[in-house]
This record gives sequence, C-alpha cells and structure tokens, in this order.
Amino acid sequence: MSPMRRLLTLSSLLLMVVGCCADKGQISSPDGRTTLNFVVTEAGEAAYSLTFNGEELVALSRLGITTTEVDYTQGLELVDIESGTFDETWRPVWGQYSEIRNHYNSLTATLQDNDGNRLVIEMRLFDDGLGLRYTLVGEGVASITDERTEFTMGDDYAAHWIAGSDDDAEFDYMHTPLSQINSDTMAQSAGHVRALIDCGVSTPIAMKSLDSGNHIAIHEAALWHYPGMILAWDNATHRFTTLLAGDSVVKSEVTLPFSTPWRTIIVGDRAGALVESSMVLNLNEPCALEDTSWIKPMKYVGVWWEMHLKVSIWDCDGSYPHCATTENVKRYIDFASENGFGGVLVEGWNIGWGRGERFDYTEPYPDFDMAELARYAEERGVEIIGHHETYANVENYEVQMAEAYKYYESYGINNVKTGYVGAIAGHKHYDRWMVDHYNRTVTEGAKHKLCIDIHEPIHSTGISRTYPNLMSAEGMRGQEWQAWNSGNSIDHNPTLPFTRNIAGPMDFTPGIFDLRYHNTINSAAATEDGSVNSDYRYDYYVNSTLAHQLAQYVVFYSPIQMAADLPDNYRQRDDALQFIRDVPVDWATTRCLDAEIGDYVVTARRDKHSDDWYVGGITDGQERTIDVALDFLDINREYEAVLYRDGDKAGWDSYPTDYAIERRTVTSTDRLTIRMASGGGFALQLKAI
Repeated sequence: MSPMRRLLTLSSLLLMVVGCCADKGQISSPDGRTTLNFVVTEAGEAAYSLTFNGEELVALSRLGITTTEVDYTQGLELVDIESGTFDETWRPVWGQYSEIRNHYNSLTATLQDNDGNRLVIEMRLFDDGLGLRYTLVGEGVASITDERTEFTMGDDYAAHWIAGSDDDAEFDYMHTPLSQINSDTMAQSAGHVRALIDCGVSTPIAMKSLDSGNHIAIHEAALWHYPGMILAWDNATHRFTTLLAGDSVVKSEVTLPFSTPWRTIIVGDRAGALVESSMVLNLNEPCALEDTSWIKPMKYVGVWWEMHLKVSIWDCDGSYPHCATTENVKRYIDFASENGFGGVLVEGWNIGWGRGERFDYTEPYPDFDMAELARYAEERGVEIIGHHETYANVENYEVQMAEAYKYYESYGINNVKTGYVGAIAGHKHYDRWMVDHYNRTVTEGAKHKLCIDIHEPIHSTGISRTYPNLMSAEGMRGQEWQAWNSGNSIDHNPTLPFTRNIAGPMDFTPGIFDLRYHNTINSAAATEDGSVNSDYRYDYYVNSTLAHQLAQYVVFYSPIQMAADLPDNYRQRDDALQFIRDVPVDWATTRCLDAEIGDYVVTARRDKHSDDWYVGGITDGQERTIDVALDFLDINREYEAVLYRDGDKAGWDSYPTDYAIERRTVTSTDRLTIRMASGGGFALQLKAI
C-alpha cells in the first residue's frame, strides 16, 4: 500500500470515528464493476465512496448544501432511501453516436434536520460513472449560499488540469500528481488570468491511477439556474471541495422545489473510456424541441482567421482593410460553394467595433449588404453564419437579443456565434446571472430557429441534449492562441479530448495549412520546399504539422467544424483539402483506439450517413509510431484506405507542411503502422467498397 493510500485510509477511519455510520445504502452499476456506498454518520453527515474494478477511486467524501435558512451539511437524519433502475435508448439530433443507451441503477436518499427541513440526494450509477445531485423540497424561495460536495481522491493520481477560475478557462494544461496542485503550478497554468480561485482547478479534470491504470474525470451536468462549479484542492486531506462561482454571498436564489446540477464522476479502465462516455448527456433532460429539422451539422469557412493574421480588421474605420465587406464575403461564399461547405462565418459586419461604441446587432456597416449576401449565398447553396460579439456588455446584448435574432431569422440565417471578450461589470463569466444569460441565448435562439456557438462561455454541461440548437462552444485555449498570443503548449491538443471535449462539443477552429508565417511581412521566412528558416524569428506560429491539423477533424468533436485557414492557402494544397471536404461532422459511433492523456490519441468514428470510417491521430512533441488495428471495420468487406500522414521530413518545428497521401485496399484483418512526427499526426479515410 502506498504512503498516500495509507494516509487516505486513516483519514476515512478518522471520519468514521467522528461519526460512525448510522444508516447506509449500496448499489452497483449495471455491469457490476462500479460500486457506490452511501452513508449518514451519527453526526448527521451524508457521505459516499466510489469503487471501480476493485479500486476505491473516491474515498469517503461528505455531501451537503447550505441556504441562508438551513444548513444541510450536518445534523441530518435519513428518513427514506430507495433504489431503482432505468434503461432506455435515445437518438440524439447529432452527436458522436446515432443511438445512446441511458442505463443506470439509482439510490435516492431523503434526509431531514431537527426542524423538519428535507433534502433529497439522488445518485445514479452508470457503467461509466456516477452522477449525484441535491433537491431542495418544499415551497417558496431558497437562497443557496454554499455547496459541500467533496471528492476525496483514492491516491496521488496523475492529474491533467487547468487553474481554477470563475471568470476564464483559456489556460495551459498542467500534468502533475494531485499533490503538486499549488499556487505555483496554478500560476504556470493561468498566466494572464484576472481572477483565480486559491489552489483550485476548473473542470473537467482528468486523472489516472498509476497503480491500476484506471481513469477518472470530474465535471458537472445540466447546469441551469445555478453558478458554475470550481474545485478547491486541499492537499492535507487529499480532497476536492465544490466551490460555486461568483462574489456574492447568495450564489443562487431558487424557487422550490429545486434540483441542482449533477456532479459527475466518469470512470474507465483506459483513457479512451473518458472520450467514449455519454454520461454527461444522459444526465440532461430529453430534447425540448418538437421540430429539430432546422438543426443541421455543417463545415464552414469564414473571415475570422484573416483578422488574426492582420490581413484585415473587424472595424470599418478606414485605417486598414475591413474584413466584412460585401465583396470579400462573396469570395468566401464562392469558396464554400466550390468545396461543399455549408456556411460562411462573418465577423465584424455590424456597427460598434473598435471605437468603444455599444454594438448594434441589426445595423450593418455601410460596406456590408446583408440582403445581397443572403441572396448570393442561398443561390450557391451556402448560408451566412452570423456573429454577435458583446465585449462583455451583456446588458446591451440582453436588450437587443430578441430583435437581433428576428433580424437574422428574416434573412434565413440559421447559425450565430456569440462572444464575451473582457470583464463583465458586476459579474463573473460563470456566476448564476451569466449562466442564465448563456442558457437564454439558447432558448431564445430556438424560438427563431437559430443555432448557437458560444465563445468565452461557462464550460459545457450537456444541455445540448435538451436544446440541440446549442451546437458548440469554446471554453478552452483554441487555435486562435497560435496566431496572436503565446501559443499553446505542444501537449495541449492531446489533452483536450479527455478534458474540455468530454464536457461537450468544442469550437477549436481546426484546419490551418499555413503553419509558419501569417502575413506578407513574414512570408519570406519559409523556403520554397516548406522548411523553416532557422535564422528567422517567428512571432507566432501553429505548433503542429499539417497532418495533425487534418486529424483534428476526427479527434476533436463538434457538429460544426470550421475550415479555418484562408482560401488561398487551401488552394495551394488542394489534395490535402480533400480530407476536410470528405470528413463528416455527425457520427454513428465513436471509438478511442489508443491514447495516453497529454501524449497522444487515436480516435475512430463511423459516418452517420454511410458505412465509411475515419481515423485521426495526434501526438505531442515526441515522434511516435502507432500500430492501428482495423478490426472495427465490417468483416468480409473491403475498404479503400486514403492515408494523409506526416512526410518523412515532417516535424512541428521543421518542415511542418511536409505530408504524404497513400492509398490501398484494406479489410478488418489488416493493421496499419503509421509514423507520427513530432507535433504530428495522421488522418485516415476508410471508404466502404
């Protein structure tokens, strides 16, 4: 037994000495591999522990919640406990699977204090983990001040995390033992951040037991009318405790009865199990929309990247070329139509950019003709994707939201990307008021048949099951950081599938082909053969190879994916662009074939609308050779394999655009040995014959 595990066992025993178990309950997951133990101690504290494959991943951890009127963390009596089971299969509008099984065993405990106030704790145990939440019963209004949901970790797991903040999530991932979460490592993760939670982490956080290889991830689901969750870490007790975002004493005023968001613990015996889990979705309510025919996954292009590269700017002030002109957007519409992309994202089209004005969401700049562009796009089978930046003036957006959505609806615009850059006056990005706002954009958008892609948001929590017009979100350091800031670490991308992406679709904006220089000033820095001039200092560049960029369309999940680079850069490498043309964004099934968090990942997905499969692999700064077994393919069937791989000279820091394309016929009995260069990857199309 490790010293840390021995310490934790003693900690659990001490808790039991303080209050021996008065009441308890136990359930197992449907497959029997996971066990939940629930107890109420003689001190009246509710607590639980979680065991997976014989390993106690979460040691005895206390539960509770407080309001201004009642303390539900102690002095409680168990008055009722019920067990149950549930099993259904449902079909998402879009997703990583065409069908999802929602199968769990449940334990529901009703607790009461000396004054007769009651709290219900509901626990659902799936094969892939645990969801638990509180329900405040009764009538009237309750003012929630705190939540004490603890996660006492079973050992000093290897953890993959970002710094805790209730105002930002665009941080570097840290890869440390849990015992090394401290102010120094938080500072390394956060860097620029405005507001940090002292010694805490944001979720999802992923962990690995080095003894068993079991994996665990903590997050939340179904976030409605409640602030976001941050986890405070106490190394002395080896315990995470839930903190609620926001500065006010009352974190959420709610109408009773009220159920909190679910606290989720995903478990698996390998890293890929975290990617394959649908538990966060399953803990959300079924689809609330009767008609979803207008919700369509797509690939799109847009003017976004050229502004990051200083080719043009958002503002129309005459000092520099404006991005969102009628003429320029038509060029992108033509490119989208030629290549089968469904939309063109247009940022910088409306009055208010760059001069400290309040944005007007129904008034275009004079050089942007919305009616003409909507007509032009429709004729070519493409649609305009709208854009609403707020610069954190959320009250201004709230006032205009309904009219702004009607405006888009009148032009047949079906999608909008929103943004919240900056500090929000009187609020944090993840407090209750802002959570309500983010969710209101989704529900109001549904009234106008408008799909939403939120940037600078609270982390995703699976509410896209209920409102599938919430297509994607940012909530992490995306590709844009490669263009104008310090860039992303080389292990950032192989971490995202197991952290941010398990929360829900993420708008990473993949597909950059021009990896080493980004404007005419820097263009002389690359040699004709695609190598890097080592004597030239590059201010910003993308830390990957071109093959790695292609792989992102499979490895990173979103039902809307951007082909983010400039049309001219794609035209120069049209053979590589073919993979982006072909790759779907809506899937029938998903399998993570091989992975080590932060090091590499290989993911396979089958197209929802054909029998074709796609495989993507990416690696960190270490070159790797991967052996890919094709046993997921249909037996007794041939496939045409088109492999987009790193070239023999490729590396993220030298010859990043060196790639090769190979073709062969394969079956389910074949294996492919594929080299991934440093910062590299591969993309594989398997077309059923």
